[in-house]
Amino acid sequence: MKMYELFLTCPKGLEEVCKKELERLSLSKIKILQGGLSFTGTILDLYKINLHSRTGMNLLVKLESFNFSTIKDFYDYIYKYNWGRVLDPKMTFSIDTNIITDNPLFNNSQFPSLKAKDAICDKLMYSRKRRPYVAKDAPDLNIKLIIDKNTCILYANSSGKPLYIRGYKKNFSHQASINESLASGLILLSNWNKEITFLDPMCGSGTICLEASMIKRNIPAGINRSFGFQNWLNYDQDLYFSILKKAEKSIDEISKNNVFGSDIDPESVDTCNSILSSFNLNLGIHFSLKNITNFRDKKIHHIVSNPPYEVRIGEEKDIQDIHRGIKRFLTAGNSLYFIYPEDSDFIKKNYDFRHLTSIYNGGIKCGFYEIQGSLK
Repeated sequence: MKMYELFLTCPKGLEEVCKKELERLSLSKIKILQGGLSFTGTILDLYKINLHSRTGMNLLVKLESFNFSTIKDFYDYIYKYNWGRVLDPKMTFSIDTNIITDNPLFNNSQFPSLKAKDAICDKLMYSRKRRPYVAKDAPDLNIKLIIDKNTCILYANSSGKPLYIRGYKKNFSHQASINESLASGLILLSNWNKEITFLDPMCGSGTICLEASMIKRNIPAGINRSFGFQNWLNYDQDLYFSILKKAEKSIDEISKNNVFGSDIDPESVDTCNSILSSFNLNLGIHFSLKNITNFRDKKIHHIVSNPPYEVRIGEEKDIQDIHRGIKRFLTAGNSLYFIYPEDSDFIKKNYDFRHLTSIYNGGIKCGFYEIQGSLK
């Protein structure tokens, strides 16, 4: 099989977790670079990663790289590429540009995207006598340009929409939701023993619990969605469906339920249960309306949570309730893992902790903490 140069983007701070995922999919010689992981793989690997990766964001396939010194160089190199290999004029496409290091020729990302679009359309007009259409939403082919000083790398985005869009939240939203790839990465980083009861006592829209159950039941992260590569000229439908069917046979829908979520907000719990009922597989999660201070059972839990931040949606009373609930869990010997803003002293002032990694939740720089001791 032909080998491709691949680059999988992932949430910053979770590169090692993402690397372990790829290794479990039999990938090797994986390099951690800025913004993701670089490796080689076949079309089979490309399909498997998109379907199974829980922490990845976009799987990119390298098309070409070049150095340029003028805008004309930039246009000419993109024009020279054989776009007929990947793009039929009947297809739609879009271009996104990421400028890693400033280039004096480009003071924003829109200009190189526009020049690249012109080069591609001009080339196909010359070779195929027809120009493809640009579509910002759901294009058949999404092209990524990475510009670092005077170097440009062209990628085709095999994922289409980012992989954190699982497809189970189509009609649901929450003001402080954590994205699915980040949630899965934090669960994996916490080294959850799947035989121990999992709990998120401040579950919001339930993302952490949903991802935990999918991990527990071996449900592929991308089972409810489609991918960009399914619109490509070289898409092998039979190969992809053979991978999908094999994955479906490995799903465990009958194992004992041990994933629980609760929240003090009735609307959040209703949202969780609505998502759960619309999911086309049995996740076996139990969501309930409960204040974190109301847990009385002596069962040992593995707790991963994205609690309300003061800067986000929390109020002083909520914070004090969280303190009391955490103290009760710690006294009972539970394992607690929280994501919380690094510029807050909520964790540092009140608990003994271990800082596992730094990540971004939306635009907020956060730490992921293992809470190890009782209130200080």
